[in-house]
Amino acid sequence: MAVPVQTWGSMGSLVAEQREFGEQTADYLEANEVHDLFGHLLRQVVVNQPPADKLIKFLQDQLRSKPPLAVCVLGPPGISRVKYCAQIAAEYKVQHIHVGKLLATLARSKKEIKEAMDNGSLVDDAVVIEAVSAEMHKYAKTGWVLDGFPRTKVQAKAICTRETGFAVDKVLLLHTGEDAIRANFMAKIAAAGYSTTDREDLINSRLQQYQRHVISIAELFKNVIRQIEVNAGEEGFDGIMSVIKGNLHVRPYANMPLRSHRICLVGVCSSGRTTAAKSVAKHYGLVHVDVAMLLRKHQQSKGQQLETVPPEWVSDEELCSIVGHRLGDVDCMRKGWVLDGFPKTTAQGEFLRQSHLWPTRMVHLQISLDTALARTADRQVDPLTGAAYYKPPANAAILGRLVTADYDVPAKVKERFKQHLDTIGHVMRTFPVVSSTVPAEVGALELSSMVFEKIDEPLPTELAQSSEQE
Repeated sequence: MAVPVQTWGSMGSLVAEQREFGEQTADYLEANEVHDLFGHLLRQVVVNQPPADKLIKFLQDQLRSKPPLAVCVLGPPGISRVKYCAQIAAEYKVQHIHVGKLLATLARSKKEIKEAMDNGSLVDDAVVIEAVSAEMHKYAKTGWVLDGFPRTKVQAKAICTRETGFAVDKVLLLHTGEDAIRANFMAKIAAAGYSTTDREDLINSRLQQYQRHVISIAELFKNVIRQIEVNAGEEGFDGIMSVIKGNLHVRPYANMPLRSHRICLVGVCSSGRTTAAKSVAKHYGLVHVDVAMLLRKHQQSKGQQLETVPPEWVSDEELCSIVGHRLGDVDCMRKGWVLDGFPKTTAQGEFLRQSHLWPTRMVHLQISLDTALARTADRQVDPLTGAAYYKPPANAAILGRLVTADYDVPAKVKERFKQHLDTIGHVMRTFPVVSSTVPAEVGALELSSMVFEKIDEPLPTELAQSSEQE
């Protein structure tokens, strides 16, 4: 259902001249990321609280300098966290604050610290916080990567205070299977010359401590923490580093602070959009906002059958309300998001534009009608969960309840395909600078790679900022 665009946002009651000026102003502010720039400056003022007579100079200095990278990297024993932190420090030219080495140095002069470390116990929070805070302050202007801190909720709260000068934005949690963690940790102990049999209690204690504390830390940082799956051993190091760098999301072109990714993936049914969106969310540490799943939850609350209403057949008002509410959640605002299947109409695009939710990239996944028909012919839906399957699932209970959705029959697919063709051009013209198209009649890995390239490719405005700085 099409909705007049002037009904969206606060511009609906303005006269034509006011609306035109307001739209031009909004376009300028969004295109040049002015909101993000002022948000960054305000945060620095709150954290540093410069004297009133030095405020202007402080702001000028902030504009001249590139925001330093400050990241906490967490992970269980035996996950090779130190190697990843060292690589981050080397590539971004920041200080590697190795908390384990920091405490080992202190243990040489403090018996209680040495005893705690030898027994596999955690060193007193106050001691660790004091030592780490000093290092954070020392390298505050150049940036740092905190390796293995915080390890407790008390430590996590300590680095969120103004005294540390750090409002947490980048927290990476490396994780893998428990068997791999245990095997790697035992190999590490053996390499240090200790018997793994004699140290079995130490291994169990360290792993139990980690599991007990990481849950509360992850809960505290739930709106900013990004989880990265790490393969055991050295295999896949370069690939994991690529994911880590995508999650860090640092602007290479200018000093201006970089806003979180806001990615819109659009495409007709069976274009591979959801699979690509999941890959994007994982690679860049974003919130995957699956519009179809949001709609299904909404339908459930209204008592509708899950397989009966695709997003294309829902009114713009209803869909924009559902999506807008989700994008307003704290995790989306802090981490950034990838919108899976939105906007689909001009009015939905205008909703994002006038709600100050401009995408940083919009990628259209393009396939032919024949491909759409071939792919949907094999698709079945679980009416209990709304999940789609292109191959028979291994679970017999799920297999037994799969059905072909009404909107996946050939006539409906053709109708939806035509509807997509009629609207996609208008949608992409709403955000012309950030919009691009990729051919989606390829495998999932190749498609994800092409989407990553479109996201990573600098915009003309970003390159312009770089040339001005030079």
